[in-house]
Amino acid sequence: MMRIFRHKGYFIGVHIVMCIFLLSTLYAYSPAIRVKVKEIIEPADKVYTIAHRGASGYAPENTLPAFELAVQMKADSIELDVHLTKDQIPVVIHDETVNRTTDGKGYVKNKTLEQLRQLDAGSWFNQAYPMFARDLYKGLTIPTLDEVFDKFGSDINYVIEIKEPVTDYNIEAILNETIKTHRLEKVVAIHSFSAASLKRFHAMSPDIPLYQLVWNDYAATRVTQSYLDNVKTYAAGISPNFQGISAAYVAQVKRAGLKIIPYTVNYQLNMDKAYSWGVDGVHTNYPDRFLEVIATNRENARW
Repeated sequence: MMRIFRHKGYFIGVHIVMCIFLLSTLYAYSPAIRVKVKEIIEPADKVYTIAHRGASGYAPENTLPAFELAVQMKADSIELDVHLTKDQIPVVIHDETVNRTTDGKGYVKNKTLEQLRQLDAGSWFNQAYPMFARDLYKGLTIPTLDEVFDKFGSDINYVIEIKEPVTDYNIEAILNETIKTHRLEKVVAIHSFSAASLKRFHAMSPDIPLYQLVWNDYAATRVTQSYLDNVKTYAAGISPNFQGISAAYVAQVKRAGLKIIPYTVNYQLNMDKAYSWGVDGVHTNYPDRFLEVIATNRENARW
């Protein structure tokens, strides 16, 4: 009788080990199962789709058509960059010079708004991306922040980048005043590589969420707790480059009580990976693609 029980115990034990191995294998190789387990253990309230410089994969970056396209694609937020002109007007452009995205030359800070108005900020895109070229992109102008706010109001959320290096310390005050003038405090977030700039803005408007932009030269598996503790004193989260993070990195940031929204995630493989890691959102030039990835992963996880 003891021998029978031993055989049964051995039989059950082998099958338990086999089941564990099978489940581990399925978890490792099945995105649907990973997503389902993640949603059960740590359900996400929402994964945000942030249109990086608008839907900039399809239209000239940081222009009204790029933002309009992002809204049509149902992105949660549009991300845009702000510089000050010579006459202290916040304009929406990524680079500190107009060289790359217009037919002009020179620094934004050295040009008045009237001078910037003379530049073509759209034709370059038609030449660089003929598959997405459109006649309406010819002759586009660099928009002011006021124009963007007037156009979209509170119908979309905004993530505004204060560029680094910050050479004009008026930019935080001017940006804050512009947001308040349009009464958009509840739909705006600010991010920057400059912690000093974010801290200055936080002192002015502590209720507007801030995100610390981060660049890692390699895929980091962790970040120091002291750094996260410092970021928490002024920001709601961090936005690192996607190539510089890992699943462990994401988990550590979230355990610290911070949100993590990496940039710039443009390929489906990376979008799937970011979603499975549990990020709070991504910055992407293709908001329609990431929305499809979210929908597909959630459909796969719905048993």
